[in-house]
Amino acid sequence: MTTNADQSSRKLGAITMVLLLVAAPAVAGLAFGLTVQRGGSAGNFNPGVGGPNDVQIATEKPVVFQGEEDINFLGEDGTPIDSSQLTGVSGDAEGIPLESPIPQDQERGQYTLTGSGDAAGVVVQTPRVTELEVLNERGVDVEGSTVQEDETLLVRAEWNFEEAEDLELVIRDSNGDEVTGEVLADADALSEQQRNELSGPYAANPQKVTNPGQRGTGTGIVYLQGIGQFEEGELGNSSVDAAYWALDVSDVDVNDISITVEGWDDLDFGPASQSTSVSVQSDDDVNLDLEADSVTRGENVRYAIRGSTAGANHYVVIEDSEFRNDVVDADVFRDVQDVVDKGTFDTDGDGTADFAWAQIEIDEDTGVGVGQIDTRLLDDASISIDLFQADRSLEDVAADLGDTEDDRTLDVDQGDLNFDSPPGVYVAGSDEDVRGTAALGVDEVVIYARDQGDWELLDINEDGSLNADDTLSVDSTGEWEREDVVLSQASDIFSIPGRYRIGVVEADDVISDGEIATTLSTSDFSSATSSQMSLVVQEPGLDEARTFQTINAQVAVEDGTVDVIGTASGLDAVLAVMIDSRGRVATERITVDDDDTFDEDDISLTTIDGRQLNEGQIRAFVIGLGRDGVAGDGVLPGQPNAELASLENYVQSFGAGLTQSQIVARLKDETTNEVASDDLAIEEAFRLTDGATSIETVGPAGSVSDGDIQDVPVGDQMIVAGLTNRKPDDNSISVEVISGPSANDFETNSTDEWGLTGRWTLALSTDGVEPGTYTIEVDDGDNTDTVQVEIVAADGDNGNETTEPPATTTEAPATTAVNETEGNESAAVQPAGDASPAQSGLSGLVLLALAPISLGYMVVRRRNRS
Repeated sequence: MTTNADQSSRKLGAITMVLLLVAAPAVAGLAFGLTVQRGGSAGNFNPGVGGPNDVQIATEKPVVFQGEEDINFLGEDGTPIDSSQLTGVSGDAEGIPLESPIPQDQERGQYTLTGSGDAAGVVVQTPRVTELEVLNERGVDVEGSTVQEDETLLVRAEWNFEEAEDLELVIRDSNGDEVTGEVLADADALSEQQRNELSGPYAANPQKVTNPGQRGTGTGIVYLQGIGQFEEGELGNSSVDAAYWALDVSDVDVNDISITVEGWDDLDFGPASQSTSVSVQSDDDVNLDLEADSVTRGENVRYAIRGSTAGANHYVVIEDSEFRNDVVDADVFRDVQDVVDKGTFDTDGDGTADFAWAQIEIDEDTGVGVGQIDTRLLDDASISIDLFQADRSLEDVAADLGDTEDDRTLDVDQGDLNFDSPPGVYVAGSDEDVRGTAALGVDEVVIYARDQGDWELLDINEDGSLNADDTLSVDSTGEWEREDVVLSQASDIFSIPGRYRIGVVEADDVISDGEIATTLSTSDFSSATSSQMSLVVQEPGLDEARTFQTINAQVAVEDGTVDVIGTASGLDAVLAVMIDSRGRVATERITVDDDDTFDEDDISLTTIDGRQLNEGQIRAFVIGLGRDGVAGDGVLPGQPNAELASLENYVQSFGAGLTQSQIVARLKDETTNEVASDDLAIEEAFRLTDGATSIETVGPAGSVSDGDIQDVPVGDQMIVAGLTNRKPDDNSISVEVISGPSANDFETNSTDEWGLTGRWTLALSTDGVEPGTYTIEVDDGDNTDTVQVEIVAADGDNGNETTEPPATTTEAPATTAVNETEGNESAAVQPAGDASPAQSGLSGLVLLALAPISLGYMVVRRRNRS
């Protein structure tokens, strides 16, 4: 960029040059250019070197520009005027005089003699270079990009101050040295496409693109294009809307050059100057780059063609031997970035493609051609990828595939496949989720099983046939899955206990022409993209545990239901069967959950026709069908099959007249006792009887004697404990004091929590009550029981002298601690409700199991609520 002093000297030098031309017209390189009319007829102005610089004000208001110097302003009569006579009309310019030279920050707008918009004057605008392009021989704009050293370039620029100044071109190398004169070329070097880009008088006079430079006193050499470079008659009726220069960069010793266009004299600041750059390289630099040298099959690999010229077209080729199973597929080239076309080519006309190709156009902004390769279609090997010279036809490429511009090798490895489920142990007959993960690019997988021979296809969709439908799709996250597969049905290998192998294979390796391989040799399996794991097959089973959740080995008639829980590995469902003493039967089919457990609440003890089972002993069974999924030998009398539902129908069909033992015998004969049966069964017994709740123990917290009714000192917590056969949660047991000197001072306490032993415990506070005899009642909602207890004065307190002592006293036996547990339930007597174990101080004291005598005693003491 030049300074104001330089600009003034250059303009003065130009005037001096004009005078010299008059005196000595033989000086080379000096000539007046065409003048333009700026304003009125007297406003003659030469935007090039030398010549007039008059601007005549007019009502049409000619345009002048911020930063212009040495303008001779003429009035409407053609006489000189001072610029300060022109005043801004409106906006930010209103009332401001126009300065000369015009400052670079002069307010834009209209300036007139009177300050009125309809008076003669000028318009001030900002000078701008509005467009700068560098066109290669294909007519493609490569500014900011890469070009070949043997290419001729065409610089094209547009600007809005063409009547004020011509444009100057300045070329500098990467060292900052100006090399403009070294790289300018003749118009004869332009290609046809570049000549087609010329417009206006340059299109009619292409030789004007040749620019030898101009020399003037104080200006040095300048390389200008614009109106000032034409002679009278060369413009005709056309206008100059762009400037052009031809460049030859073959002799540039550096890789990068900068290109600047700007006003040649005053207007070379801010938006009146614009620059770009290009990189220069030799023909030998054209190459094919790969994003990676080694990838896992299924990944997409980016490739880039570098060193070519913008707009050039190249073919990239992969031959048939590089594809999986030698099957050429155009989709190996992804339709992305600079890929303009792709396809396959049959070189010998035998109907089979011999290579896949992609046509790449070099981007005009980056100078690079970019595409991607989908490796899932390629073999797991070292893959050759070939790049061919620019602008060769596809037929030319096919005629000699060995004549390449460049080539690269890509190592493609097999992708990983993995099992997440089954976990390694499988129970025959159970359903399992079969799932795992696959490497990127694997679209489908196939599952196989192996014993000792070949691998055998699994009927993974369990439709009874082996075909291409037995594939599993891989989702976008790389996961594949089939839920609830009965592996022992999908393959008979997994129907017998033992140790086997389960494998997964990429579907593309085992499917050909739409047909899937039903067997694979071990070598075929290993050569494919595959993975395998050991799978141990076990017999299904029922855990021997307390399955029927009775209370104290009883079910109360008032409750009429029983809960059944258990574990049945490998089974989908089990059948609960309950048989009373008269041969009546209640059944319930129970689903086994995914964690191999089953849990069914409130199974009704009624027959299919709604009759309740008879009171007395109930023989209860949980039956599961084995690996074969059928009861016994697969035949049930009077039933269409031997599935679990049919077994239930068979049991329910027993008519009246059969005893409990006979029904049990028939049930076993058709299931567990059948020859070669693999059925499973758990047998238990309980009693269906009237509901009963009793008080067995009363005593002070901290010294309760199990099974005794003890005196309780005033102020101590009174522990009340007993037995019930009612179901917890569904029922509630409450204890209250119903008579005694301070009976109304006692609060009622209740609980709905007790274990399968039927043992319950509650606590009552005796704070502030009078000593005496009290009656305590327990109530379960249907049944009650009462006992009497003595509340005695606390130690050191004479108590109430009017209170009669009890007729007899019994010394409390020593506290007995029993380490008895049942399941997860602690057998220690604990208070419920508001009385916590910490409050009671009770530790390790337990209720003893009921003996048959105590059961009878409980029944005698029970009194029914009327």
